[in-house]
Amino acid sequence: MLQVILGKSQDISLVDEMQFKTRVWLHRDLVTDIRRHVGSLQDSGALDRLIELLYSGIPEGWIWSHSERMLDRDILREELSKEPLSEQSIFDAILTTYARMRGKRNKGAKFPVHYSYAKQLLNWYPDCRLIHTTRNPKAVYASQAAKYLSPDQSRLAKFYMRFKQFVHINIQTSWTAHIHRKFSGLPNYALVRYEDLVLDPEKEIRRICEFLEIDFVQEMLQPKRFGSSYN
Repeated sequence: MLQVILGKSQDISLVDEMQFKTRVWLHRDLVTDIRRHVGSLQDSGALDRLIELLYSGIPEGWIWSHSERMLDRDILREELSKEPLSEQSIFDAILTTYARMRGKRNKGAKFPVHYSYAKQLLNWYPDCRLIHTTRNPKAVYASQAAKYLSPDQSRLAKFYMRFKQFVHINIQTSWTAHIHRKFSGLPNYALVRYEDLVLDPEKEIRRICEFLEIDFVQEMLQPKRFGSSYN
């Protein structure tokens, strides 16, 4: 939701989830696909193999299912050619390409990496802005159940899914609390509570815009809904 809201700004573009780097026990990430399908980034032909991978539909993540439309090949190749290939240069080229195509001066991403890699983002971009969104874990559990449980599942399948979601959400809540304690003193870190955004959207969105140093626009108060678990 926050990506859609901030996307109304003329100053910033936010790439959709690209699953760039995450934990192996969650799902495959782009870095793993690059290692498997591109090999050494210093080898000749690595750039061509990388471009082929990014438009192959192999990587997980919404943007990679729509890469032909979301990322112009020529612009992306141009950005990737500016520096020796590395995880950081690839990540930056994707964000820059997305921003250039939309005429935005600032770049960012929704869930760019698993939150446990947040420190790596700060190493790459010391002056970046980190927005940490949280939601009551009970509401997260209810939302996940509504989204992923179906009436045709057996009782055992539903129990297993609910148990898996319960464990995952508890681990996630503990982990994100640790991250908040670690980064809360940084001037370029902000915590955003989903409940605050829903209860007083204008106040919270204005606070976020001030943090990002972008202008607030009224259109931010009427975002489109995508993939909501409730009608």
